Amino acid sequence: MRAMTRRALIIAVDTYDHSGLRQLGSPVHDVQALTGVLGDPQLGAFEVTVSHNQPAHVIRGEVADFFATAERDDVLLLHFACHGLKSANGELYLAGADTEPHRLTATGLPARFVNEEMTGSRANRIALLLDCCYGGAFAKGTVVRAAADAVDVQESFPQPQDRGRVVITSTTATQYAFEGEALAGSGQQPSVFTSAVVRGLATGEADANGDGEVDLTELFDYVLSQVRQRTSAQTPSKWESGVQGRIRVAWTPAASRITARPVPEQLAAQSAAPLVDDRLGAVSQLRAILLGEDVSAAAGALEVLQRMTSDDSISVQTSAANAIAEAQLRPTVPGVDLTEEPQQVVQLVGSALSRHFRATTTDPWLRIEQSGTALRVTVDPGALPEGYGELRGSISITTKIGQFSVPVLCRPAARWWPRATVGMPDLGFARRWQALAAISVVLCATTLGITGDMLHASSLLGLLYNVLLFGLLATGLVLMEREGSQRVVGHGIVTAYAAFFLADGVISLHGRSSAVAWLEFLAVVAFLAALGIRLWPLREVPRRLDLVPPTVRPLAWVPIGAAALQLFLLFVAIPSQEYGSTLADATGVLGGLLAVLPTAGLCLYAVLSRRLTADQNLFVRAALVTLVAPELFLMLSSLLMGPAFTYLGNDVWGAGLSAGWWVLLRAIVLAAQAGTTWVVLRGRLR
Repeated sequence: MRAMTRRALIIAVDTYDHSGLRQLGSPVHDVQALTGVLGDPQLGAFEVTVSHNQPAHVIRGEVADFFATAERDDVLLLHFACHGLKSANGELYLAGADTEPHRLTATGLPARFVNEEMTGSRANRIALLLDCCYGGAFAKGTVVRAAADAVDVQESFPQPQDRGRVVITSTTATQYAFEGEALAGSGQQPSVFTSAVVRGLATGEADANGDGEVDLTELFDYVLSQVRQRTSAQTPSKWESGVQGRIRVAWTPAASRITARPVPEQLAAQSAAPLVDDRLGAVSQLRAILLGEDVSAAAGALEVLQRMTSDDSISVQTSAANAIAEAQLRPTVPGVDLTEEPQQVVQLVGSALSRHFRATTTDPWLRIEQSGTALRVTVDPGALPEGYGELRGSISITTKIGQFSVPVLCRPAARWWPRATVGMPDLGFARRWQALAAISVVLCATTLGITGDMLHASSLLGLLYNVLLFGLLATGLVLMEREGSQRVVGHGIVTAYAAFFLADGVISLHGRSSAVAWLEFLAVVAFLAALGIRLWPLREVPRRLDLVPPTVRPLAWVPIGAAALQLFLLFVAIPSQEYGSTLADATGVLGGLLAVLPTAGLCLYAVLSRRLTADQNLFVRAALVTLVAPELFLMLSSLLMGPAFTYLGNDVWGAGLSAGWWVLLRAIVLAAQAGTTWVVLRGRLR
């Protein structure tokens, strides 16, 4: 039995083929905002899947798969942001991109189908959020997600009694779902309903009982209150059945989990004293508590100061507001400019209370990683819009004290590729990690078949070498499916193996033209293709190399000299005639170059590149270890075996050779090349 998972499917349709269905402005923003809070591991911790502007039959399949693959203990959340329509017999349909209002049975998604899939799912906890209209009309100057006539949503989603099912809608049966800026006319924010959902989860304001969790009941109560404050024409509704206990939607941010400790009674009384001077004295004492390290006491002082900002004395109001502002978190820079570099680290300073914060963004091209009071802000070139010009975004910082934004600017930079204009076709199984893993197994098997003689001659040493070789590959394949820095390491390891196997396949074909050699080469080609498909679309791919001269980095001369010596040794005679007079004779010129150039090129790029992001630095180090560690291990270990087995490098070995000095020389050159590069890379992280 697998562990419980939390999965969310967000379906948003804002563009419709039929002219009778008005284009919507909010769903795309709904997707961004909801994905941010639901997918945040510190908040919703959901595995979020997004379906945007898909035809009805595709949405049908996505909904079916979503519910069918669930296990009993899973938590499922399905969110719809689209038009709601009613058929002639009163049945509710949800509109896909290709839905035609007068052909709903053929082109729409019936609510009955969604309900049947919910009912048939094994998951015991399912939440359905519907942000669409159930009545049709157009208010002047208002964008609504309109249906033709009123429809009873509760009848469309009858609930089973043996499983926990909750349906929350943005409106009643006769109301319209207002878009985010409908009342202002711009439509550039999430809808009124979704805005309330996002705010309640992101800030923790929906956590009514303060237990650090937001369940569906708390979320609905909060959303109902927020929507009513925005517009009296929209009233969210909720139906539930079979719910035992709570269905947790999210955990609350750290800032909202701080429990305020009341200030001393004497100070509380002084804050409400009739004399202005007494109240100003209270502000001074409260300020000192607010700026202190005791966050519970600071939270209590904050509550009193916030109340005093409404004092009837302007001087008291101003002093209280200034004390609160002084305690608030603030960035050390006025804004983030990602024009020259695709990343920037922003330091935040403030009181102990304010240092419990959460940073979010709704801009799809921005990525934020929080570490203590530092934010690593990066731009994702793969998410940049087509033909983008100057982009302006923001980072929202939420603390117990309040919320503020840090502006972000991104201009087109020639050093980075724009988003690919040709999308990757649906290749099914070929895009899954299982395909790459299966090809890797075949490749390892053929490689072992080719190196059988070497394994026999090297005995235990060869076994250890292959364990190291294939163990690293397996580790890389696993890490590729992780998040953050682990994924970067995985990409570095597996990409290095692509270069290694390519050289090995070419060398094998040169030495022998057997069926096994050709099978290995074909497996190498398949591995390269599968890796390319898996990694697409590539992120942060340089448009051109931005290098500095080696005079700027004197240590660069070591890997430069090592690379030149490696190439020279390809054509220097080996003290044996078993493979020919040189390594190039044994491997073929192409095979020899493919064995040497990837490591040399990687080292030169690392030491001479003007700029390396932290991810690029980590990628290079992972690839470098992968390329160098097994080679050094086998060369140095073979020295201990004497003439019985000598590994010369580049997949060349022999027995009865007197080439210890040759092996030692190549090992020293390779170690100097890799070691110097590693030192430079570590230094560039500081």
